[in-house]
Formats: sequence, structure tokens, C-alpha cells
Amino acid sequence: MELLSVISVVMVMGVILAPAVGGLRGASDLTRSAYDIQGILDQARAYAMANNTYVYVGFSEVDVSQPTTSKPQAAGVGRLAIAAVASRDGTPGYDMKSPGISSPAISNSNLTAISKLQRFENIHLADLGSAPPADGGMARPGIPDPQSGYPNYRLGNPAAASNCVTPFEWPVDSASNGGQYSFKIVVNFDPQGVARIQGGTNTDHIPPYMEIGLQPTHGNSISTAGNTVAIQIDGMTGTTRIYRP
Repeated sequence: MELLSVISVVMVMGVILAPAVGGLRGASDLTRSAYDIQGILDQARAYAMANNTYVYVGFSEVDVSQPTTSKPQAAGVGRLAIAAVASRDGTPGYDMKSPGISSPAISNSNLTAISKLQRFENIHLADLGSAPPADGGMARPGIPDPQSGYPNYRLGNPAAASNCVTPFEWPVDSASNGGQYSFKIVVNFDPQGVARIQGGTNTDHIPPYMEIGLQPTHGNSISTAGNTVAIQIDGMTGTTRIYRP
């Protein structure tokens, strides 16, 4: 009887503690993903400066319920893929000074992969809004809605993809829209380490900041627990900073 009582107490405690333990694990996974993504961005910037070339870091969120071997990956929620590629000849592959670019001029044949494709499971690329809190760990500069003619620099906002004119495919030798992943959200670093999202009408605009918002998911369901992380990229310097509760 005593043994059964102990087992019952343990089972009840397990039921009570399971959500809390799951939440802590989710928070840990989110923080670890944020630092890994920051590392990808920092390495891309360093590569651009060390090799006097242009580096493109692509972001694509797809359906986490689909196999990683599926080609093409289906758009959806829960799996964030990131790849970094560089210009082979040190040129940007398109005219940065020409306004009104309506289609991508960058050529996949001029790109080379500088790292492996990275996948982050149960992570959502979120738009955390333009008005961050004024205090706490998430207090940070706001990323406003687009100015006239400029793309949106919150990478989780659809405008970041719709304005980008430097998409690329993965693998990099794939035809346009013919790869396993199509990277429509692309941050590029120039040989001076300056960061941009090159848009069709923004010529050579350098934003004060860009933001990558991250939220945990449970499969295809985005967590509503309010656990978020923001990674901001300084446009002028290309440096990154993580904000978390």
C-alpha cells in the first residue's frame, strides 16, 4: 500500500510538472536556435569582408510535418531553413544603383555555398511588430513599417520577401524555383560588412536595423505562451544582437 501511494504521488507530480518542463525545454531550444542563427549571420559578414565579396543569407520557413527530403519543400510553419552563399567573382550580380528592378538579376551560376544548409525544427519566423516594449529583456529599437519605396525589414513580415530581388535556390545550381528550397527572404552583406535587403525600388538604401523574430512551435502550431526572441542586424555595421525575455 505504501509503495502504491508513492507511485501515485509520483504520477500526479509528473502530470503537474510536464507542461513546465516542456516550456523550459522549448525556451532553451529557442535560445539555442537564436545563437546559432546569430553565428550564421556573423560568419557570413566575416566571409564577405575577408574575401572582398558579397554574401547572401537566405531564410525560408516550410512545413515541419513534411519530410526533410521532400523536393520542393512545402511552404508552411515550423521548420526554418537558412543557407549562406557568396558571389564567385566578387560582384553583387545585379546593379545596386538602378531603381525599379522588377525581377531578380542575380545568377545562381555566380554563387557558391559557403556553409551547409541549416534547419531549425519547431521554430517560426515571426513578425514581432514595430513597437517593442520599453523595458525588460525585449526592449529594443522598433523596426517601422515600410517607408515609401522601401521594403519591410522585419523578416517575418511578407513584405520582406515580396520586395527582395536577390532570391536564390538551394542547391545553388538549381534552376529558378527548381530547388529543394527557394530563398525569397535574403539579407546580403557587402565587402564592407554593410547589411541590406535589396529591394526593387530601394536602390542602395541601408536600413538602421533589420529584425529576425523567432517563436517556438509545436509542430505546425505556433506557441501562444509569449516566448519570443529577436535578433537585430545593424544595417551600417552588419553586427547582430539578441534580445530575449
